Amino acid sequence: MKRSNVIHWLLFVCLAVINFQVSSAGLTSLRGDAAIEAAEPAPPELERFINDKENVDRTFKQQPPLIPHTNEKYTINLRVNKCLDCHMKQPGKDEAKSVEMSESHFMDRAGNKLDHPSGARHFCTQCHVPQIDAKPLVENTFKTVAAN
Repeated sequence: MKRSNVIHWLLFVCLAVINFQVSSAGLTSLRGDAAIEAAEPAPPELERFINDKENVDRTFKQQPPLIPHTNEKYTINLRVNKCLDCHMKQPGKDEAKSVEMSESHFMDRAGNKLDHPSGARHFCTQCHVPQIDAKPLVENTFKTVAAN
């Protein structure tokens, strides 16, 4: 690298650091000067997961299915995926009353059909989230796809 390019690069980095320090100095919290004491546990109503025996209606097109049960203790890592115990089609296994994974989960990025779930679909909670039985925090006029 030419010496002049190095000098320009170092000047750029120094100016960026100075600009960051100046711009972040004026930041203030929306709560003002109120300090956060300690994290409080979630209210009990946020611990009531919806009925596990029913599917959750989707609220918009192309929405991934929602999880109607807790999954806090499910292990999902590179080697293990507890979700597959119930949701993967397995011949000879007792019929689980859970929704089976869709065929799209058995396709690679090029559209080739696989005999196992795609690695891109291994971490279920990237798209699927559990739901609880709680009132909305604020009033709204949202209408689901089915209502439109």
